[in-house]
Amino acid sequence: MNIATFRAALRLALTFACATASLLTVQAQEAEPPLGVDVLEAGFKWRPNYVSDDMLRHADKDANNWLHYGKDYQNTRFSQLTQINVDNVRKLVPKWNLSFGVNDAQDSQTTVVNGRVYVTASQNKVFALDGPSGRMIWKYERSLPGDLGPRLCCEAVNRGVAVYKDKVYMATLDSHVVALNATNGSLEWEAKLGDYKTGDIYTSMPLVAKGLIVVGNSGGDVGGNVGKITALDPDSGKIVWQTFTRPISASDPAAKTWADDSWKTGGVSAWLTGTYDPKTNLILWGAGNPTPDFDASVRKGDNLYSNSTLALDADTGKLRFHFQYTPNDAWDYDGNNEVILVDDQKGRKVWLHADRNGHLYSIDRTNGKCQWVVPIARVNWVTGFGDNCRPIINPEKVPRYDRPVTDVAPVLDGGKEWHPAAYSPLTRYVYVPFIDSSMDLQAKKQEWKRGEWFLSSKVLKANPYTGGVKAFDATSGELAWTRPQSTPATSGLLTTAGRLVFSGDAEGYFSAMKDDTGETLWRFNVGTGIHGNPTTFTADGKQYVAIVYGPGGGSIWPLVYDELFKRQNRGGGMMVFGLSE
Repeated sequence: MNIATFRAALRLALTFACATASLLTVQAQEAEPPLGVDVLEAGFKWRPNYVSDDMLRHADKDANNWLHYGKDYQNTRFSQLTQINVDNVRKLVPKWNLSFGVNDAQDSQTTVVNGRVYVTASQNKVFALDGPSGRMIWKYERSLPGDLGPRLCCEAVNRGVAVYKDKVYMATLDSHVVALNATNGSLEWEAKLGDYKTGDIYTSMPLVAKGLIVVGNSGGDVGGNVGKITALDPDSGKIVWQTFTRPISASDPAAKTWADDSWKTGGVSAWLTGTYDPKTNLILWGAGNPTPDFDASVRKGDNLYSNSTLALDADTGKLRFHFQYTPNDAWDYDGNNEVILVDDQKGRKVWLHADRNGHLYSIDRTNGKCQWVVPIARVNWVTGFGDNCRPIINPEKVPRYDRPVTDVAPVLDGGKEWHPAAYSPLTRYVYVPFIDSSMDLQAKKQEWKRGEWFLSSKVLKANPYTGGVKAFDATSGELAWTRPQSTPATSGLLTTAGRLVFSGDAEGYFSAMKDDTGETLWRFNVGTGIHGNPTTFTADGKQYVAIVYGPGGGSIWPLVYDELFKRQNRGGGMMVFGLSE
């Protein structure tokens, strides 16, 4: 066969093959598709450590993971784990340690999903780690502007990340929210929410609520920036709604609570993580102190919505109601501290709130009405309470221009600082890390300047500190027990079904106490002061307890730590404990 004949035969064969294929296709189309499905595709893709809305909503029934700032939407910081308990806690030993590689204050905690640990450090670092071994899986480090330092009230702190679907979310010091790939740490998107040069920064863990990423800003004391609570789309970072914590125009009815248009530089930042109540679809978020901090005479009135818990519609951000703890705050007492959602033994649906103003409150979480208020430690800025637990201010303890006002209790840190309390459904106690101290204050006139401290204080002196942990009956407010210590409480708390309460202190001791008596059963010196929060989780069938350590912070903490640093080094990291083999 010559070449021409071969080519002709090949063309004929191809033509026949195409015709046959077309016929078979027609026949296949006419036939019943496999399994009765016209288009059958696997579409299979792994989603490792995926966090669903269902997981978040039922985190209170998930013993293995730590998915929220407060463990669950109720913000209890209670774990159902019992492997580590009152009978064997003395066998707790370090399993691994992570050095953060930075020396700033460390205010963070873990978020844990199926054995993978996510934790932040100061300077906006994020680490993803293997729970049992501490092996680093990935890390993210964000370069920060060189001129950021003077705008930071409390060092370059961060309080943790939220994990939702397949992303990790962090709010940054340079006023952004970043979304990271949960598997490899790559940057998925970033959204700018403010201008750090004005002092408007972000330090706290985001809240995932109703499919949105919700964050609050810092920067009231530095620059008098307006507080804002922002809800972002988790896939794009676009703003869905934004709520301001004080007036931004004279037409706002709340502006009447600020004399002489003082709302314009009034601060009221929203710098701690709020909580979400799925039953009422309300986000409960704390609003901070008004500015200037220590001269209330230039902003007469209640200064709404400073020093309050705001109840916001989760879909729109609209304010439904609020409760104000310290109207016309002249002591920098804030109102940002967390709320814990409890159904008490009288059947009341309440939130519990331990405030820097030195009091523990029970508030009806459906309408903002106060049930009771009790002191946490020594308090003298009030002489009593009126309707709806409104404080009756002691005029002898209000800062003035002509001389210092001495021994104002509590000190501006509290009461209770930002470090979160915990609640156990087993004891029905709320556990509060407390501070017992006072301060001397003198006000001064100060002109507001963009991006600069706006305290209006001539004298700010902290008197000697003590502190510890107290347990209060969540229904009555009655004190159940107290465990005093030589230094103020500087960490959040954790309580477990193993009948334990964990806490850290400024000297570096990480401790476990009995939940019904406060008896200390175990403690370990991590080597430097503790300011972070304890968490617990399981991995490979074993329970672990984690604590972030690293002293420092803003306000007057540098003065407090000055004595400790004579016999203590700085340094930041996380230590993870488990039972000895």
